[in-house]
Amino acid sequence: MAIFIASTKSISRGKGQSAVASASYRAGEKLEDKRCGKVHDYSKRYGVMSADIILPSSLKDKKVTINRGEIWNKAEQAENRKDARVAREWLVNLPYELSEKERKELAHRFSQKLADRYGVIADCAIHKPTDKEIERGADPRNFHAHIMLTTRKAELNDNNEIVLTDKSTAELSDKKRRELGLERMSHEVKQVRQLWESVANEKLAEHGLDLIDSSSYKSQGIDIEPQLKMGSVATKLERRKYAEELKKAKAAKEKGESYEIDKSPATKLGVINEIINERNELIFNLEIEDNKLINDKAEQIIFAKKQDIEHTTPPPTKAISTDVVKSNAVAQALALAKSVKSKREQEKIAEAKARAEEAMRLQQQREAEQAKQQAIEQAKLEQARVEAERAKQAQAEQRQLEINQFKEAKQEIYVKARSNPDHFKNIEADNPIGQKIIAINVASEAVRKLNTYIDDPTTTDYQKRYAVGERDVLIDLTAEQARKALTVTKELYGRSDRKTHTNELQGALDNFAKVTSDNVSKEAQKSLQDAQQAIKDYSNEINRSNSYGMRR
Repeated sequence: MAIFIASTKSISRGKGQSAVASASYRAGEKLEDKRCGKVHDYSKRYGVMSADIILPSSLKDKKVTINRGEIWNKAEQAENRKDARVAREWLVNLPYELSEKERKELAHRFSQKLADRYGVIADCAIHKPTDKEIERGADPRNFHAHIMLTTRKAELNDNNEIVLTDKSTAELSDKKRRELGLERMSHEVKQVRQLWESVANEKLAEHGLDLIDSSSYKSQGIDIEPQLKMGSVATKLERRKYAEELKKAKAAKEKGESYEIDKSPATKLGVINEIINERNELIFNLEIEDNKLINDKAEQIIFAKKQDIEHTTPPPTKAISTDVVKSNAVAQALALAKSVKSKREQEKIAEAKARAEEAMRLQQQREAEQAKQQAIEQAKLEQARVEAERAKQAQAEQRQLEINQFKEAKQEIYVKARSNPDHFKNIEADNPIGQKIIAINVASEAVRKLNTYIDDPTTTDYQKRYAVGERDVLIDLTAEQARKALTVTKELYGRSDRKTHTNELQGALDNFAKVTSDNVSKEAQKSLQDAQQAIKDYSNEINRSNSYGMRR
């Protein structure tokens, strides 16, 4: 039996959507989106049976054509607002009882009526469920059409080219529609749904098939509850779980084992919809059983009464007409049928109520279990947070302890380095250059002790990092002191003094370079090498001036 589905939605930039991308996906084509500078390629998409452009009759009669990429790029270019609606889509279910050709004719006929109704261009793509979707539980009879409509009317310009002009009446606000003497948009949607009902029923009637009804279940007197919308996130979670279950079943099959796929919902929405679906199915089954029981009972009563009438001899004392007997039998049958129906309806209501209450109880139980589990998880998270905070605090305290220990060790290193009397031998401590040479010698001793500290197995990694940094800083400062000492040396009057101090400075810096580790930073190494090269260059300059006979 064909089912009625005819729903509409807008395709809007405000939702992050693109008319070109939407058309590419529905048609299974590769399209370039000129506004965004992107290429959308869905040419390998399965399930697309056909995709056709349908112009309004006013343009079709003029023999003009336009391709899919042009249409939807024009639709994008026609809008300036960042939240503009760039297309409208109607989704209709195509009766599986019809042939593929008949389904296509039906979808195109409805698309043509929409195009003519609003003066817009329709892009009709017919889909069928893919094998992968059927494996996930999709109905193999789910043939449907996606009909995308431009939001603006299509007209011809002076160059006989199709252009999109004013907004169609389907895209106007209710206020604007009232000004034009039109019904509210909700009424318009209802009329289009009735239009699909009319178009589809004409085709179904040709084949003697059951007709569809655009009215709601409530209007039809069917006690059906609508399911909740899943949304993209919940849908992805449900599909992901099912895909994982299929992988487990496949892996078990390869091992020669059996595995029963868990088809229970993965989300709360899925659980609720499963309950609603079970409830609706019960209502349908009860309705069918009720009708069958009433009809069978009534037929039995009527048939039995007829048999009694036909085979019973009337009492001789009083003749009763056959019509009266039959009338009484029918009345009794109808009364009994009515009584059975009433009783069955009460039983049905009671059963439905009991099942609804049971479903609600189960749902509440699930929610309570979920809430309990969430509380446990929350407590675990809180405990983990507290423990992480404690660990962080302990780590911070340990780091501070290690820093304090390093500071004490560093102070001891510098005190011992300064107290070494060998650093002052044969050096004029009162001389500015001598002071800097002493500082270099002290730095050499400090670097040597820092190297020992770094290599000590009792030194922690954190302290080693501080010691390495301190050593790099000390090397850089020493190189700077050497450059300053060289500057002062160059300002001395006598060449002999300049040469003497240059040699002393060079020797001190070379000794310093020997104790520095190869593991120092590249910046510290370069700073030291630059200082050594500067002193060496000046020493060579003094020697050259001596060879030229320059005296001072």
